[in-house]
Amino acid sequence: MKKIYLFLFSLIFVLGTNVSISQNATNPFSVKQKKMDKSTEQKVPTAKVEALNVQQTTINNYEAYEYKSIPFRKPDALVDLNYSNIKYEKNGLLNLAESKTGLGVPLLSRSEESIKNAAHEYLSNIHQAMRINNSNEEFESVNIWTDDINHTHIKMQQFYKGVKVDGGQVILHARDGEIYRFNGTYFPTPKISDVVPFIQSQEAETIALADVAEITSIGEMRSFGIKQLEYELAVSELVIYHFDRDLESEKLAWHITLRPNFLETWEYYVDAKTGDVLHKYDATCSDGPATANATDLHGINRTINTYQVGSNYYMIDATKPMFNSGQSSMPGNPIGAIMTVDANFTPVDDMTINYVLSSNNTWSDPSAVSAHFNGSITYDYYLNTHGRNSINGEGGTVIAVVNVNNEQGQSLANAYWTGQAMLYGNGGGVFLPLAGGLDVAAHEMTHGVIQNTANLKYEYQPGAINESMADIAGAMVDRTNWQIGEQVIPANSPYFPTGALRDMADPHNGGTSLGDNGYQPAHVDEMYTGNDDHGGVHSNSGIINHAYYLLAETIGKDKSERLFYRALANYMTQTSQFIDCRLAFESAAKDLYGSGSGEHNAVADAFYAVGIGDPGTGGDGSAPPGEIPVNPGQDYIVSYDVDPFNQTTLYKSNTNGGDFVAMTTTTLKRRPSIVDNGSVGVMISENSEMTSINMNSPFEENVISGELIWDNVAVSKDGSRLAAITTSIDSAIYVYDYGKQQWAKFHLYTPTFGDGTVDNVLYADAIEWDYTGQYIIYDAYNELVNDDGQNIDYWDVGIIKVWNNGSNNWGDGNIFKLFTGLPEGVSIGNPSLSKNTPFILAFDYFDQNSGDIKIMGANLETGDVGTIFNNAILGFPNYSKLDDKIVFSALNSGEEVVGVIGLSSDKINSSGNASSLIGVAKWPVWYSTGTRDLMDVEENDINNDHLMVYPNPVQDYLKFSITSRSNEEFSVGVYNIMGQQILSDKGISGVNISEHQIDVSSLNSGTYIVKVSVNGNVYNRKFVKGN
Repeated sequence: MKKIYLFLFSLIFVLGTNVSISQNATNPFSVKQKKMDKSTEQKVPTAKVEALNVQQTTINNYEAYEYKSIPFRKPDALVDLNYSNIKYEKNGLLNLAESKTGLGVPLLSRSEESIKNAAHEYLSNIHQAMRINNSNEEFESVNIWTDDINHTHIKMQQFYKGVKVDGGQVILHARDGEIYRFNGTYFPTPKISDVVPFIQSQEAETIALADVAEITSIGEMRSFGIKQLEYELAVSELVIYHFDRDLESEKLAWHITLRPNFLETWEYYVDAKTGDVLHKYDATCSDGPATANATDLHGINRTINTYQVGSNYYMIDATKPMFNSGQSSMPGNPIGAIMTVDANFTPVDDMTINYVLSSNNTWSDPSAVSAHFNGSITYDYYLNTHGRNSINGEGGTVIAVVNVNNEQGQSLANAYWTGQAMLYGNGGGVFLPLAGGLDVAAHEMTHGVIQNTANLKYEYQPGAINESMADIAGAMVDRTNWQIGEQVIPANSPYFPTGALRDMADPHNGGTSLGDNGYQPAHVDEMYTGNDDHGGVHSNSGIINHAYYLLAETIGKDKSERLFYRALANYMTQTSQFIDCRLAFESAAKDLYGSGSGEHNAVADAFYAVGIGDPGTGGDGSAPPGEIPVNPGQDYIVSYDVDPFNQTTLYKSNTNGGDFVAMTTTTLKRRPSIVDNGSVGVMISENSEMTSINMNSPFEENVISGELIWDNVAVSKDGSRLAAITTSIDSAIYVYDYGKQQWAKFHLYTPTFGDGTVDNVLYADAIEWDYTGQYIIYDAYNELVNDDGQNIDYWDVGIIKVWNNGSNNWGDGNIFKLFTGLPEGVSIGNPSLSKNTPFILAFDYFDQNSGDIKIMGANLETGDVGTIFNNAILGFPNYSKLDDKIVFSALNSGEEVVGVIGLSSDKINSSGNASSLIGVAKWPVWYSTGTRDLMDVEENDINNDHLMVYPNPVQDYLKFSITSRSNEEFSVGVYNIMGQQILSDKGISGVNISEHQIDVSSLNSGTYIVKVSVNGNVYNRKFVKGN
């Protein structure tokens, strides 16, 4: 009979942190190891496997999660007791840390030296989590400022051996006398041993100039007689460069800024050892592609400010508070003025610049008037709304150049920020003259503000954020609507049929795909991922634009613009990604309105609505994509009894560790695997036989494979497939499909970043199916031969695709390791998926160096890793029905017990203390007896690219486009994430179903799936129904 233990209080476990384990302590994973006999290789089994007695209602698999590896991060790198908020990038680097009130680093005084010392102390406290060896040597303060609410900010630049690390910037934030927040983008301490360049700066500049000459014209260096327009052809700096932010691609390089002509700015990275061009991009901030960015002139008489010198009047506004008459030399060197000059329709690569002047203070050029007027309005906006004194924040002169032609001497169809001035073309037949648009002027001027604050790189996600911040400013200065450039589009334009260049409220802007003029993605799902347009800076900015629109519609423009400027000026860095943009806005909202405020929640909701980050706390939103509905049945726990005097081995109990029912006396090798509806389990007996067991009394057992070759088995959630491990030293998992009545062998390997693989996997042990029946999560024993001939052995966790629901056939056997870069001496194993979130799992962790044994959790979507329990043995963890607890094997005063511990809402960290649940037992499995109706939306790689749905998010009519033959019947279904069909329709297709639509206005806001069936093919897309 099962011993029943009654506990009126939580017992104290033998915790890993309280046990003295030497560095040479026995590896707890040794209990999983086989005898090392590699003499024979297991053949693929051929015998038919007996059917399972599954009480089956068909389980249609939920939306497939595409598994991927995440970087390994040492557990407890930051002590959660001291920090209220910790965030990591998907590459494993820390990008946000917030100390709890009173636990930051105090500022002993307001002196610059004291602030710098405190900043270094804060970085020193988190340097391990940052993966930085010596933060005092690797970071230098480059700017300290205090904002309008008396918060102090310290921007720090990363260096290595005295060389700047390109893209490595962090910002520390202080309030109420202490540094309390860290954010930024940087790189782990570089591994480059030699930072002495072989190629010198002049040679690198010559290489870059020769390369850029193949792309654009090299203009003659000219002096325009205006000090602020002077520039250098090339400026170089030695840096540590990481291509595409790849942590493993660090190079010693020359960063060269080229000005081949007055218009363009190019950024080059030249390998300082080989002279190879590592990367280059055009950093000229333009207001869109060649046909997509400007404003027109209104012909309205404006009151403008001019400046008289002698008998002439110049278009120089010296009335702003920034003007410094004492330092100015007029008209050639005004300090703190707004100045408009004229290129006189000369080519940009051979430009002649003249003053805009008049002898009688009357002005005949409307382009110059509009540029001058709009520059003044934009200056006033930044000063009066944000307290910013001009573009550089220090009263720097604002210069606009009008009547600029392209290199061929023709009308220029664009507007630019060159790094020193705003340049306006006259439309090139595509636009009306661009100088007249107020939002265009604000956009271009904001590129200068960005350059002097976050200095976001003008490529990929940072470049898209750069463009979006400029658009946001344009919409806030010209507040009449959410369109950008609507005043520069000619009537009946064939290029922009909506009459606007971009639309923040509807980024699709009348288009249906990225190839359409004016179209921008409104959601990360639609994001452009190519390299054109500097990685889609003008396309992908629509995603951030739309998030800002949603935010402003919720909390109003006045509050939103405060968040915009605060996030840009105080929290963003050169290489901020979309998630950093969200965190910057959240930090600004916390500063101004408080954590958890309506404004803070609105930020989280707005960014989540466009696919950036997790849902916030602002109300009960729909379940995130990929979340599985909770099993509706009664839940139980099965545990394995270890009492040597008790013949019963498996017991079924309630979830409180009571009402025990004996199930079997069969001795098992591993815990049983149970189907999702709890009707049947499979297991391996001590004599290596594969059996099934009915999970309800009388607990009938059946041999399903009499071959005595098995070590472990797992059944898919719907009972349609088995995965098994043999007793051999065999680097394979065997999969049996009941539909095919056939076995398949999948070889295990270690994937590499190149084309090959590494065959260091000896065998697997723990195995578990995902909820689609396509992937197997497993652990495996690996062995490597070191350079000195000594073997390095460890356990790790992999994910292998063994089935393809789209083709209803075997999978490709592609493997992802749970972690990349597992440190030497660390082993992980016994993975177990969350019951309701496919990208969260728990596992055992052992560090041979410290002796730490832990149960940990990982979120593959966010890259976060948490510690659940410090153990003394392997825990074989298993999630509860609601994912609010973990049950596991543990020791209590030397006796094996099943323990239980609560989980926090993230499902990867513990909440509260552990307690003993079932005595003299191990290997718990928490299961439920209900059936979940889960929908299969496994995307067919061949077909799915043919389906496009828009707009997304949608308010009323969802349109879709799909290629098919004429006169084919098609059907459309709309499903919620529970797999329930909500709407349906059907029709006859043309060559392209381009205008078909379905009314979704009756749906509640949330995430849905549309399925279009035509000619035997099914196409799926996810969409969001807005409010």
